[in-house]
Amino acid sequence: MIFLKNFFIIYIIAVILYFYTLTNKEYENTNTNFIFPTKYTSISSNYGERYLYGYKNFHNGIDFLAPQNSQIYASSDGYILYASFLESGYGNTIIISHSNNYKTLYCHLSENFIVTPGQFVKQGEIIGYVGPKVLSNGLQNGNTTGPHLHFSIFKDNLTVNPLDLL
Repeated sequence: MIFLKNFFIIYIIAVILYFYTLTNKEYENTNTNFIFPTKYTSISSNYGERYLYGYKNFHNGIDFLAPQNSQIYASSDGYILYASFLESGYGNTIIISHSNNYKTLYCHLSENFIVTPGQFVKQGEIIGYVGPKVLSNGLQNGNTTGPHLHFSIFKDNLTVNPLDLL
């Protein structure tokens, strides 16, 4: 059951990324250098296989321990593709499209979105804030045990270990 749920979550993200690839804006920037998306660099969960709630699953990013309302930065220049609640376990989410077919995913954010789809952001620009475990409407902010930033990097719509690029 957990496997099917995780597969479904990855499938939903892949569909979203594919859709936005079709509408992706081209631009001259070829910067593929990435910076840490938060000043808090302590990692609570690494990329790859892990056990969560007693079940083995694949974690497609890294989790940064960060207090609620901590600033989140664009890891590289790019266009905002998505900025809203994502029901696949990520809660409030921002997706940025970068040059050379890279995309970054920032999850479990606050409800105060300060960027909008189509907006261009520069590396290091504040794009959001770490959100609470439970949102003001009573919904859980994705699959989370508390405030943190989930961060993923995609290359050609496949996840890569963010630590290999930061």
